Amino acid sequence: MGWFWGDSNNDDPTKKLDPELRQYLEQVTPAKYTPTTTVQPSVESPKVAESKTHVPSTSSTPETAEASSPPVPSASLFPDGRYAYLWKGYKPLHELEGSELRTAERAIDKFKQRKDTVHLAALENCSLEHEALTFCFQRGDFWNMTRARATMCADENRTFSRCYTTQAKFLQALGYAASFDWDQDKEERIQMHADKLYHQMLDFERRVEEARAAGIEPPPITSLFNPDAKPIRQESEQNTQGEFIIPGGEQLPPGVKPSKPLEKLSPHERELEIRSIKKQIEQQKIYVDEAAPFMKSHEGARVKRQERAIRWFGETIGKWIT
Repeated sequence: MGWFWGDSNNDDPTKKLDPELRQYLEQVTPAKYTPTTTVQPSVESPKVAESKTHVPSTSSTPETAEASSPPVPSASLFPDGRYAYLWKGYKPLHELEGSELRTAERAIDKFKQRKDTVHLAALENCSLEHEALTFCFQRGDFWNMTRARATMCADENRTFSRCYTTQAKFLQALGYAASFDWDQDKEERIQMHADKLYHQMLDFERRVEEARAAGIEPPPITSLFNPDAKPIRQESEQNTQGEFIIPGGEQLPPGVKPSKPLEKLSPHERELEIRSIKKQIEQQKIYVDEAAPFMKSHEGARVKRQERAIRWFGETIGKWIT
């Protein structure tokens, strides 16, 4: 009973075990952990200890150790300093290529974003037409809804489609979202002006139809982009060579083909098509000029690689691999 309550005066209970069982337990018992480096306290004489206090310490402090060790580059994957000699000459890509790569990426991103920005603004200008198309399937009595579903709201769909595509061309012709630096006030003015020109074009077409229905002479064709230009009479829409006269004296750039034949477009649509093409060519030139430094450096590096490959493998293989 005393052993159960931990009486330390009793003998070790393992001594009462069978010798073979005791030997087996000693074999299966894991060995005790012994540290490999144990520091034994040393007793020094007072004289030796006193002499050590007067000897200047030559061991380096943590601050001096950090100063003597080479700095670890930020791009290294080992903050403790391993392989620092391999990273000491490392330079990031953006430092090697400098601002040329950033300007090229900026021009490419702007080119991609401008199309989406223009079409989003065109959709905002055609919100009323889009609303009419949406409610065409939902409003009216049973017969109107049946007619709308049978015709797929052809009139409303045609009106919205023309508004959307034409507004996008007006925005492009006026230089909407063309600048690399976004100016909210400027872009809003361009968007409002594009909507104004579109409705001026629709108003002119309506007056021409009313004049022809009444049997009177249609109004002269005036330029939307250049109001001071000389108006064109309807009967003199073509010149002596059979070419269509564009309001405002606009001419198609040489070697450029419009998306639609000009004879299938109205006078104002011809002017808009040519203006849009010219502005697109101008905008592409701005993007090319912005990315020109990077393109030149990239082409120069390619030529150097090609020359080196030609010296190593010959002209045919060198040009093929580069």
